[in-house]
Formats: sequence, C-alpha cells, structure tokens
Amino acid sequence: MLPRGTEQARRVAVVEPHVLQRYRAAELLGTLPAVRSVGSFASVAELVAQMRGAERSAWPHLLVVDPAAGSGAEYDLAAIAAFRAAGMRVVILSALESRHLIRRITSAGVDGIVSKQDPESELLRAVVRVLAGSAAITARAQAVIDADPAPKLSGQEARLLELYAAGRPLASVADRLGVREDTARKYLKRIKLKYDAQGRPARSKLELAWRAREDGFLDPAAFGSVAF
Repeated sequence: MLPRGTEQARRVAVVEPHVLQRYRAAELLGTLPAVRSVGSFASVAELVAQMRGAERSAWPHLLVVDPAAGSGAEYDLAAIAAFRAAGMRVVILSALESRHLIRRITSAGVDGIVSKQDPESELLRAVVRVLAGSAAITARAQAVIDADPAPKLSGQEARLLELYAAGRPLASVADRLGVREDTARKYLKRIKLKYDAQGRPARSKLELAWRAREDGFLDPAAFGSVAF
C-alpha cells in the first residue's frame, strides 16, 4: 500500500450493488488524474475474494463503497475496518436512509462520507480530498448525520442500550460490557433519564426497544426477534 498523502496515481475500487450506479461511479472516478485504475464490484465479499487472489501490491489504495444494510452490514463494516487497518482509505457512498447504518458508519471511523443525493462533483471532490490525506464529509451527508434524534449517550451506555433492547438480561449485558451488574443498572438509569429529558419516555424494556430502534441503536431488521 502507498503511504497516505503520497502523490502517485492510485488504484480505486467501487463496491455498489446497483449495476448502473456502480458503472457510473467507476466511470467518474476514472476521469481523475490522481486515479490510475478503477475496479468495480457488486459486493464487499466479491472484492475480498479478488484481493485474496492478488499480490498485496495490486490491492486498491481507495475504496468507494455502499455498505450493505441489515444482516450484511456486520460483514461489510468488519471488512472496512480491516481494509483501513491495512492502510486503505475508505469513502462511503450511501443513501444514508438507515439510522442504524449511519450510526455504524460514523463509529467505524471512515475517511469520507458522500450522500447519493449529492451531485457527482461532490463525490469527485471528496475522493480527491481523501486521496490527498484529508477527511471529507459532504454538507448533505453531515446534515443527515447531525439530524440524530437520540440523546447523547456514552459509548458504554450506547452499547448497553443495543444489547439490552435486543432482549438480553441485564446480567448478561453487564458481562458483555465487562462491568458489575449494579454498574450496568446505573447506566440503564442514566439512559432512561436522558430519554425523559427529551420528552420521549423509555421506562419499560419495550419502550427502550422502540427508542433504540427509532434512534438506530437497534437494527430494525432484528426488532421482530426481540423477546420481552
């Protein structure tokens, strides 16, 4: 991989499930002087399979990806984290319609975020900035991110809400968090108080699950399996 910020032409990979959008994005990125080549893939799994059969020196320097939602998000986001750990820069190109996916994307620490509602010039501008070593979030994408209805929760509180609202007993949640059960109970109390302060009561486990789903802490696709 090239060190971040170098000026040599880069290899780019586009991962997009929709054929026309994938080919258009690849075509656009191929017009950038800083881009040497563009590969296009229907899924992150397809890209991973191609990378496994290639020399590391042939891997992409930049990934432009629309992560899967629902059950596929876990795999895609884990792969994205691995790519970034290996030195690849990542730009998310997404409709940003799922609050759960938005929350996962922003916590993943990617290099750029572009809304599919942005003009093509914004995608090109973001890619140029990321290739130069800077972060890039378009104004439209930032506005979607900032329109977060959730109360401000600490990392431990957010993780507790996700696990507890998914149906786990508090003792099990405490174990997963690595804290005592009475500490987990204090986190839970703080979460409920923060929702109360917003005028959005979440006093029962069912109400907490609804709030967690509304605010993207709980995957909507998993909500039907929550047990109370």
